[in-house]
Amino acid sequence: MLLLFTGIAVSLKAQQAAPKVFTLEECVAYAIENNVAVKNEVLNEGIARAQIGETIAQGLPQITGSGNLTYNAEIATSFLPLRAFDPTAPEGAYRPVQFGIPYQSSASINATQLIFSGSYFVGLRASKVFKELAEKDVVKAKTDVAEGVALAYYGVLVAQERLELLKANLGRLESLYTETKAMNEQGFVEAIDVQRIQVNLNNLEAELNNVQRALEINMNALKFQMGLPLDLPIELAQDIKSFEEVPQLVEEEVEFADRIEYQQLRVTRELAGLDIKNTQSQYLPTLSAFANLGWNAGKPELGQLFEATPDFYIKDENDQDVLVEAHTWNRFAAVGISLNVPIFDGLLKANTIRRKKLIAEQVDNQIRNLESAIEMEIEQARIVLKNSLQTLDAQQENRALAEEVYRVTKIKYQEGVGSNLEVIEAENALKTAETNYFQALYDALVARVAYKKATGTLFPTN
Repeated sequence: MLLLFTGIAVSLKAQQAAPKVFTLEECVAYAIENNVAVKNEVLNEGIARAQIGETIAQGLPQITGSGNLTYNAEIATSFLPLRAFDPTAPEGAYRPVQFGIPYQSSASINATQLIFSGSYFVGLRASKVFKELAEKDVVKAKTDVAEGVALAYYGVLVAQERLELLKANLGRLESLYTETKAMNEQGFVEAIDVQRIQVNLNNLEAELNNVQRALEINMNALKFQMGLPLDLPIELAQDIKSFEEVPQLVEEEVEFADRIEYQQLRVTRELAGLDIKNTQSQYLPTLSAFANLGWNAGKPELGQLFEATPDFYIKDENDQDVLVEAHTWNRFAAVGISLNVPIFDGLLKANTIRRKKLIAEQVDNQIRNLESAIEMEIEQARIVLKNSLQTLDAQQENRALAEEVYRVTKIKYQEGVGSNLEVIEAENALKTAETNYFQALYDALVARVAYKKATGTLFPTN
């Protein structure tokens, strides 16, 4: 039973440790969902949406409640003319009187509604444009991640292929070493021939170790771009040979709007224009309505604020008793409109508008400069891709020729009509041709990515 459980545990552990396999498309899709830069831009988009809600809220009714309790420790004294109480009192005589009550309290509900504000409507439009800019930023982050993942993916594939080539070369060289050593022992070749192969073997083993470390670095770079833990094992579903058919150059018309950077700058220019309008709208009056409803009370003792006040009688001018209904809490209410008209602000808005117009001109200059930069970038990317494709064709032919030379040289050596040195040179030439071919393939793939990015077709931006 213990062995059974042990076997199950080992099996489960092996299943958990099984590396996940990714194609290039899956790597890009995973990175777009998990890359930190993309996540942060998505959060910024959410922030922009929340800001729209904040702006809208400013134009909706604003309702607040308030309350207070005041203890008048020392009631203020007022001075009234004595003649108000006694017509015979001397002129200029005053009587000190305290008006007030020790405990006062009030509670109210206040409501305001914005009726007109030019700045509010411009701000509402600007917040929506800001959200659009945040959406463009998300696309820009996704484009950058797609580029980084593609380049890292190709880098891993080239390193893997180089590793396999070096292993194959090492196998051929070890076989040649064994054959040459046996021939040396039989007296058919000199010891120097064995030593030449041994030197090549040592160099090849050192190069193989370097490529293994480079493969690990490239794999970690790919995981970083994807947002994966570096200690998580993964495998790539494709090899570099899957991309040997590099599409030929297709001339693309320059469409500035296809570039996400251009779209971002156009939105930034729109925001700059709205910023100017927002300041200009501050010359207009602001109109709002308000309403207040509340209750207040005053008592000599704190506890009496929550006790009913009894009704009482007073005498009228005819010396008749009149009932007065007393209330502990007395209601008050008010409604009205508020108009705020700007008159003079010391030329603050005028200078602000002048500054913002200059900023908008800077953005216009940036747009024109970006148009020129895009044209130049596309032309450079086109030339690099064209050259890369030509180099790839040449290296493919060189690789085929090197394979044939090595095959013939090996046969001649085995038949005794060729030298050991010729085989070593042919082996080195083949290794160089294979390395050059896959490097040329990698360069062509990188150039294609650069061209697609330059033309705005690497990642959909609309």
